[in-house]
Amino acid sequence: MQPLKPKVRATIVCIRHGRVLLVSKDGVRWALPGGRPGKQESPEETARRELHQETALEAKALVGAFQFIGATTVHHVFTAAIAASARPKPGNEIKCLQWLSHEKLGEVETSTTTRQIVSQFFHAHTP
Repeated sequence: MQPLKPKVRATIVCIRHGRVLLVSKDGVRWALPGGRPGKQESPEETARRELHQETALEAKALVGAFQFIGATTVHHVFTAAIAASARPKPGNEIKCLQWLSHEKLGEVETSTTTRQIVSQFFHAHTP
């Protein structure tokens, strides 16, 4: 019997004024934008597509930040540079979104993986 192949996901961290962009399908549980790749789609292509589908944002630049191995999923984490004037709008299956400071992340319902990815990102990008 072959071992189970882990799921793969492109996850995007958008930061503006020290706050991270979170999306929600139900207005209760929050996550980073992202999703699973389509056939023959690279993690970067997935990240661009998912960011646009979920938030209507276009990444001016998309940089691979790190890989995060969760319980069942390998996350290819990207940071997206977006225009200062860009305003995200919920799209696709997303009901709402919000910008939240890293310090307030514990005040909303998220997965452990979301909290760990955001913490790792801020730890790596804070002098």
